Amino acid sequence: MSTLDDYKKVMADLRSGKFKPVYLLHGEEGFFIDRIALEIERLALEEHERDFNQTILYGRDADPDVVKDTCLRFPMMAERQLVVIRELQNWRIDAVEKLEAYFQKPTPTTVLVLCYKHKKIDGRKTILKSVQKGGGLVFLSDKVREDKLPDLLISFAKNQKRRLGGAEATLLANHLGSDLAKAMKEVEKLCLVTEEGGAITSDIIQRFVGISKDYNVFELQNAIGTRNALKAQQIANHFAADPKENPLVLTLGFLNTYFAKLALVHGAAGKSQAELAGELKVNPYFVKDYVAQAQNYPLGKLVEVQRHLRQFDLRSKGLGGDGSDQGELLRELVAKVMA
Repeated sequence: MSTLDDYKKVMADLRSGKFKPVYLLHGEEGFFIDRIALEIERLALEEHERDFNQTILYGRDADPDVVKDTCLRFPMMAERQLVVIRELQNWRIDAVEKLEAYFQKPTPTTVLVLCYKHKKIDGRKTILKSVQKGGGLVFLSDKVREDKLPDLLISFAKNQKRRLGGAEATLLANHLGSDLAKAMKEVEKLCLVTEEGGAITSDIIQRFVGISKDYNVFELQNAIGTRNALKAQQIANHFAADPKENPLVLTLGFLNTYFAKLALVHGAAGKSQAELAGELKVNPYFVKDYVAQAQNYPLGKLVEVQRHLRQFDLRSKGLGGDGSDQGELLRELVAKVMA
């Protein structure tokens, strides 16, 4: 199962009132760890139970003995107590291992949540098996692949009873990059300004996030792919007018990835749409666009385009350039790619 599938299962169990005695949450993607921990804090105790039964500790201030002693306490006038250790990554791994005996035989009336963010614990460490042996849960929070981010945004909007289309989700994902927490906050903001059951449209995204529905890197890709030279130059001019919001280095990276995918299409003749989506790492919704646009760029042309991209990347860094600014370079690149 993927991180996203595991995350959905954990959240479903929590919302149905199923709690584990220990949650060891670790990995490079902090978003899922934070969300699971917050959901446990929200659901494990009633509001009136928290003063005496909820303890929040931080890795930089606590040590294994303090954590163990806290976990061995009994709840006061409640079914359970909750102990959350944030920033556990500040501990050396041998300090975490000092809790291994507790992991194997945890106090049944304690829910212990360990948040070990921004890196994963070595899978060979016995502490992971010890948590599971004691009936706890180990959650590995891997980074979400870029091609999976639009689906995640769509799913999140759906949970908020809002509709987010594939094109709009891809627009958000391309603009916001791989910062999952930032992307989710933007979708949350969009849900707040959209009525329940309503659609988060490109107009709403433009108004509240500031992404133009007509002048963005995704539309630039489509204009180039469909060989719409007029629209491509219009978008290039828009980017040139505000280079801080549309840095050339990011545009070049995006286009380099795009043309690499067109090359993959040429090498994947005869494959199904689902297989192509997997190879391209895109939502199946967009496969037909890549297939159609690949016909506009034969392999020989793609080799030439890649040469242009490398040349303009060097020129943008001041190597072999003629002093042209970012806007001039982008307009020239678009003209050469589409020649």
